[in-house]
Amino acid sequence: MKNLTLLLLLSTFFCFAQKQDKETVYLLFDMKSTETCIVEDGSGNSERLNKYRKFKENNLTFLVICNEQFAYNHKKSKLDTCSIDMLTNSKIVDLEYIKKKKSENVMRYNPFKKIYIIEKISNDKVLKYDVTWIDDWVMIRD
Repeated sequence: MKNLTLLLLLSTFFCFAQKQDKETVYLLFDMKSTETCIVEDGSGNSERLNKYRKFKENNLTFLVICNEQFAYNHKKSKLDTCSIDMLTNSKIVDLEYIKKKKSENVMRYNPFKKIYIIEKISNDKVLKYDVTWIDDWVMIRD
């Protein structure tokens, strides 16, 4: 009986999670920003770092905004250079929106269909990274 109750409870959660519409969102990434945030290293220590950080490792570029990490795989997609006008009809969100959606999600999986990070490279051009959000459920491999 306990197993049946547990099965019904879990299936309800999975059905609820699958019915939520996933959305495509765009996050702005500004390497020139002087904003900082406090970042913990996992052992209880914390330090103040630049809000926007980027580093490369093999075929991956990691784009970090405070504590949230996103990975762009150079093998899987091509970096897109776009006109800044493309932002007009795009759903631009901030990090708080990402965190809010994650906390609202019952199963804590990525609630987004697609996440793009936008980096301004000139007054009229942006780079559009098709990224994978590295959260509790996702691990990145080359």
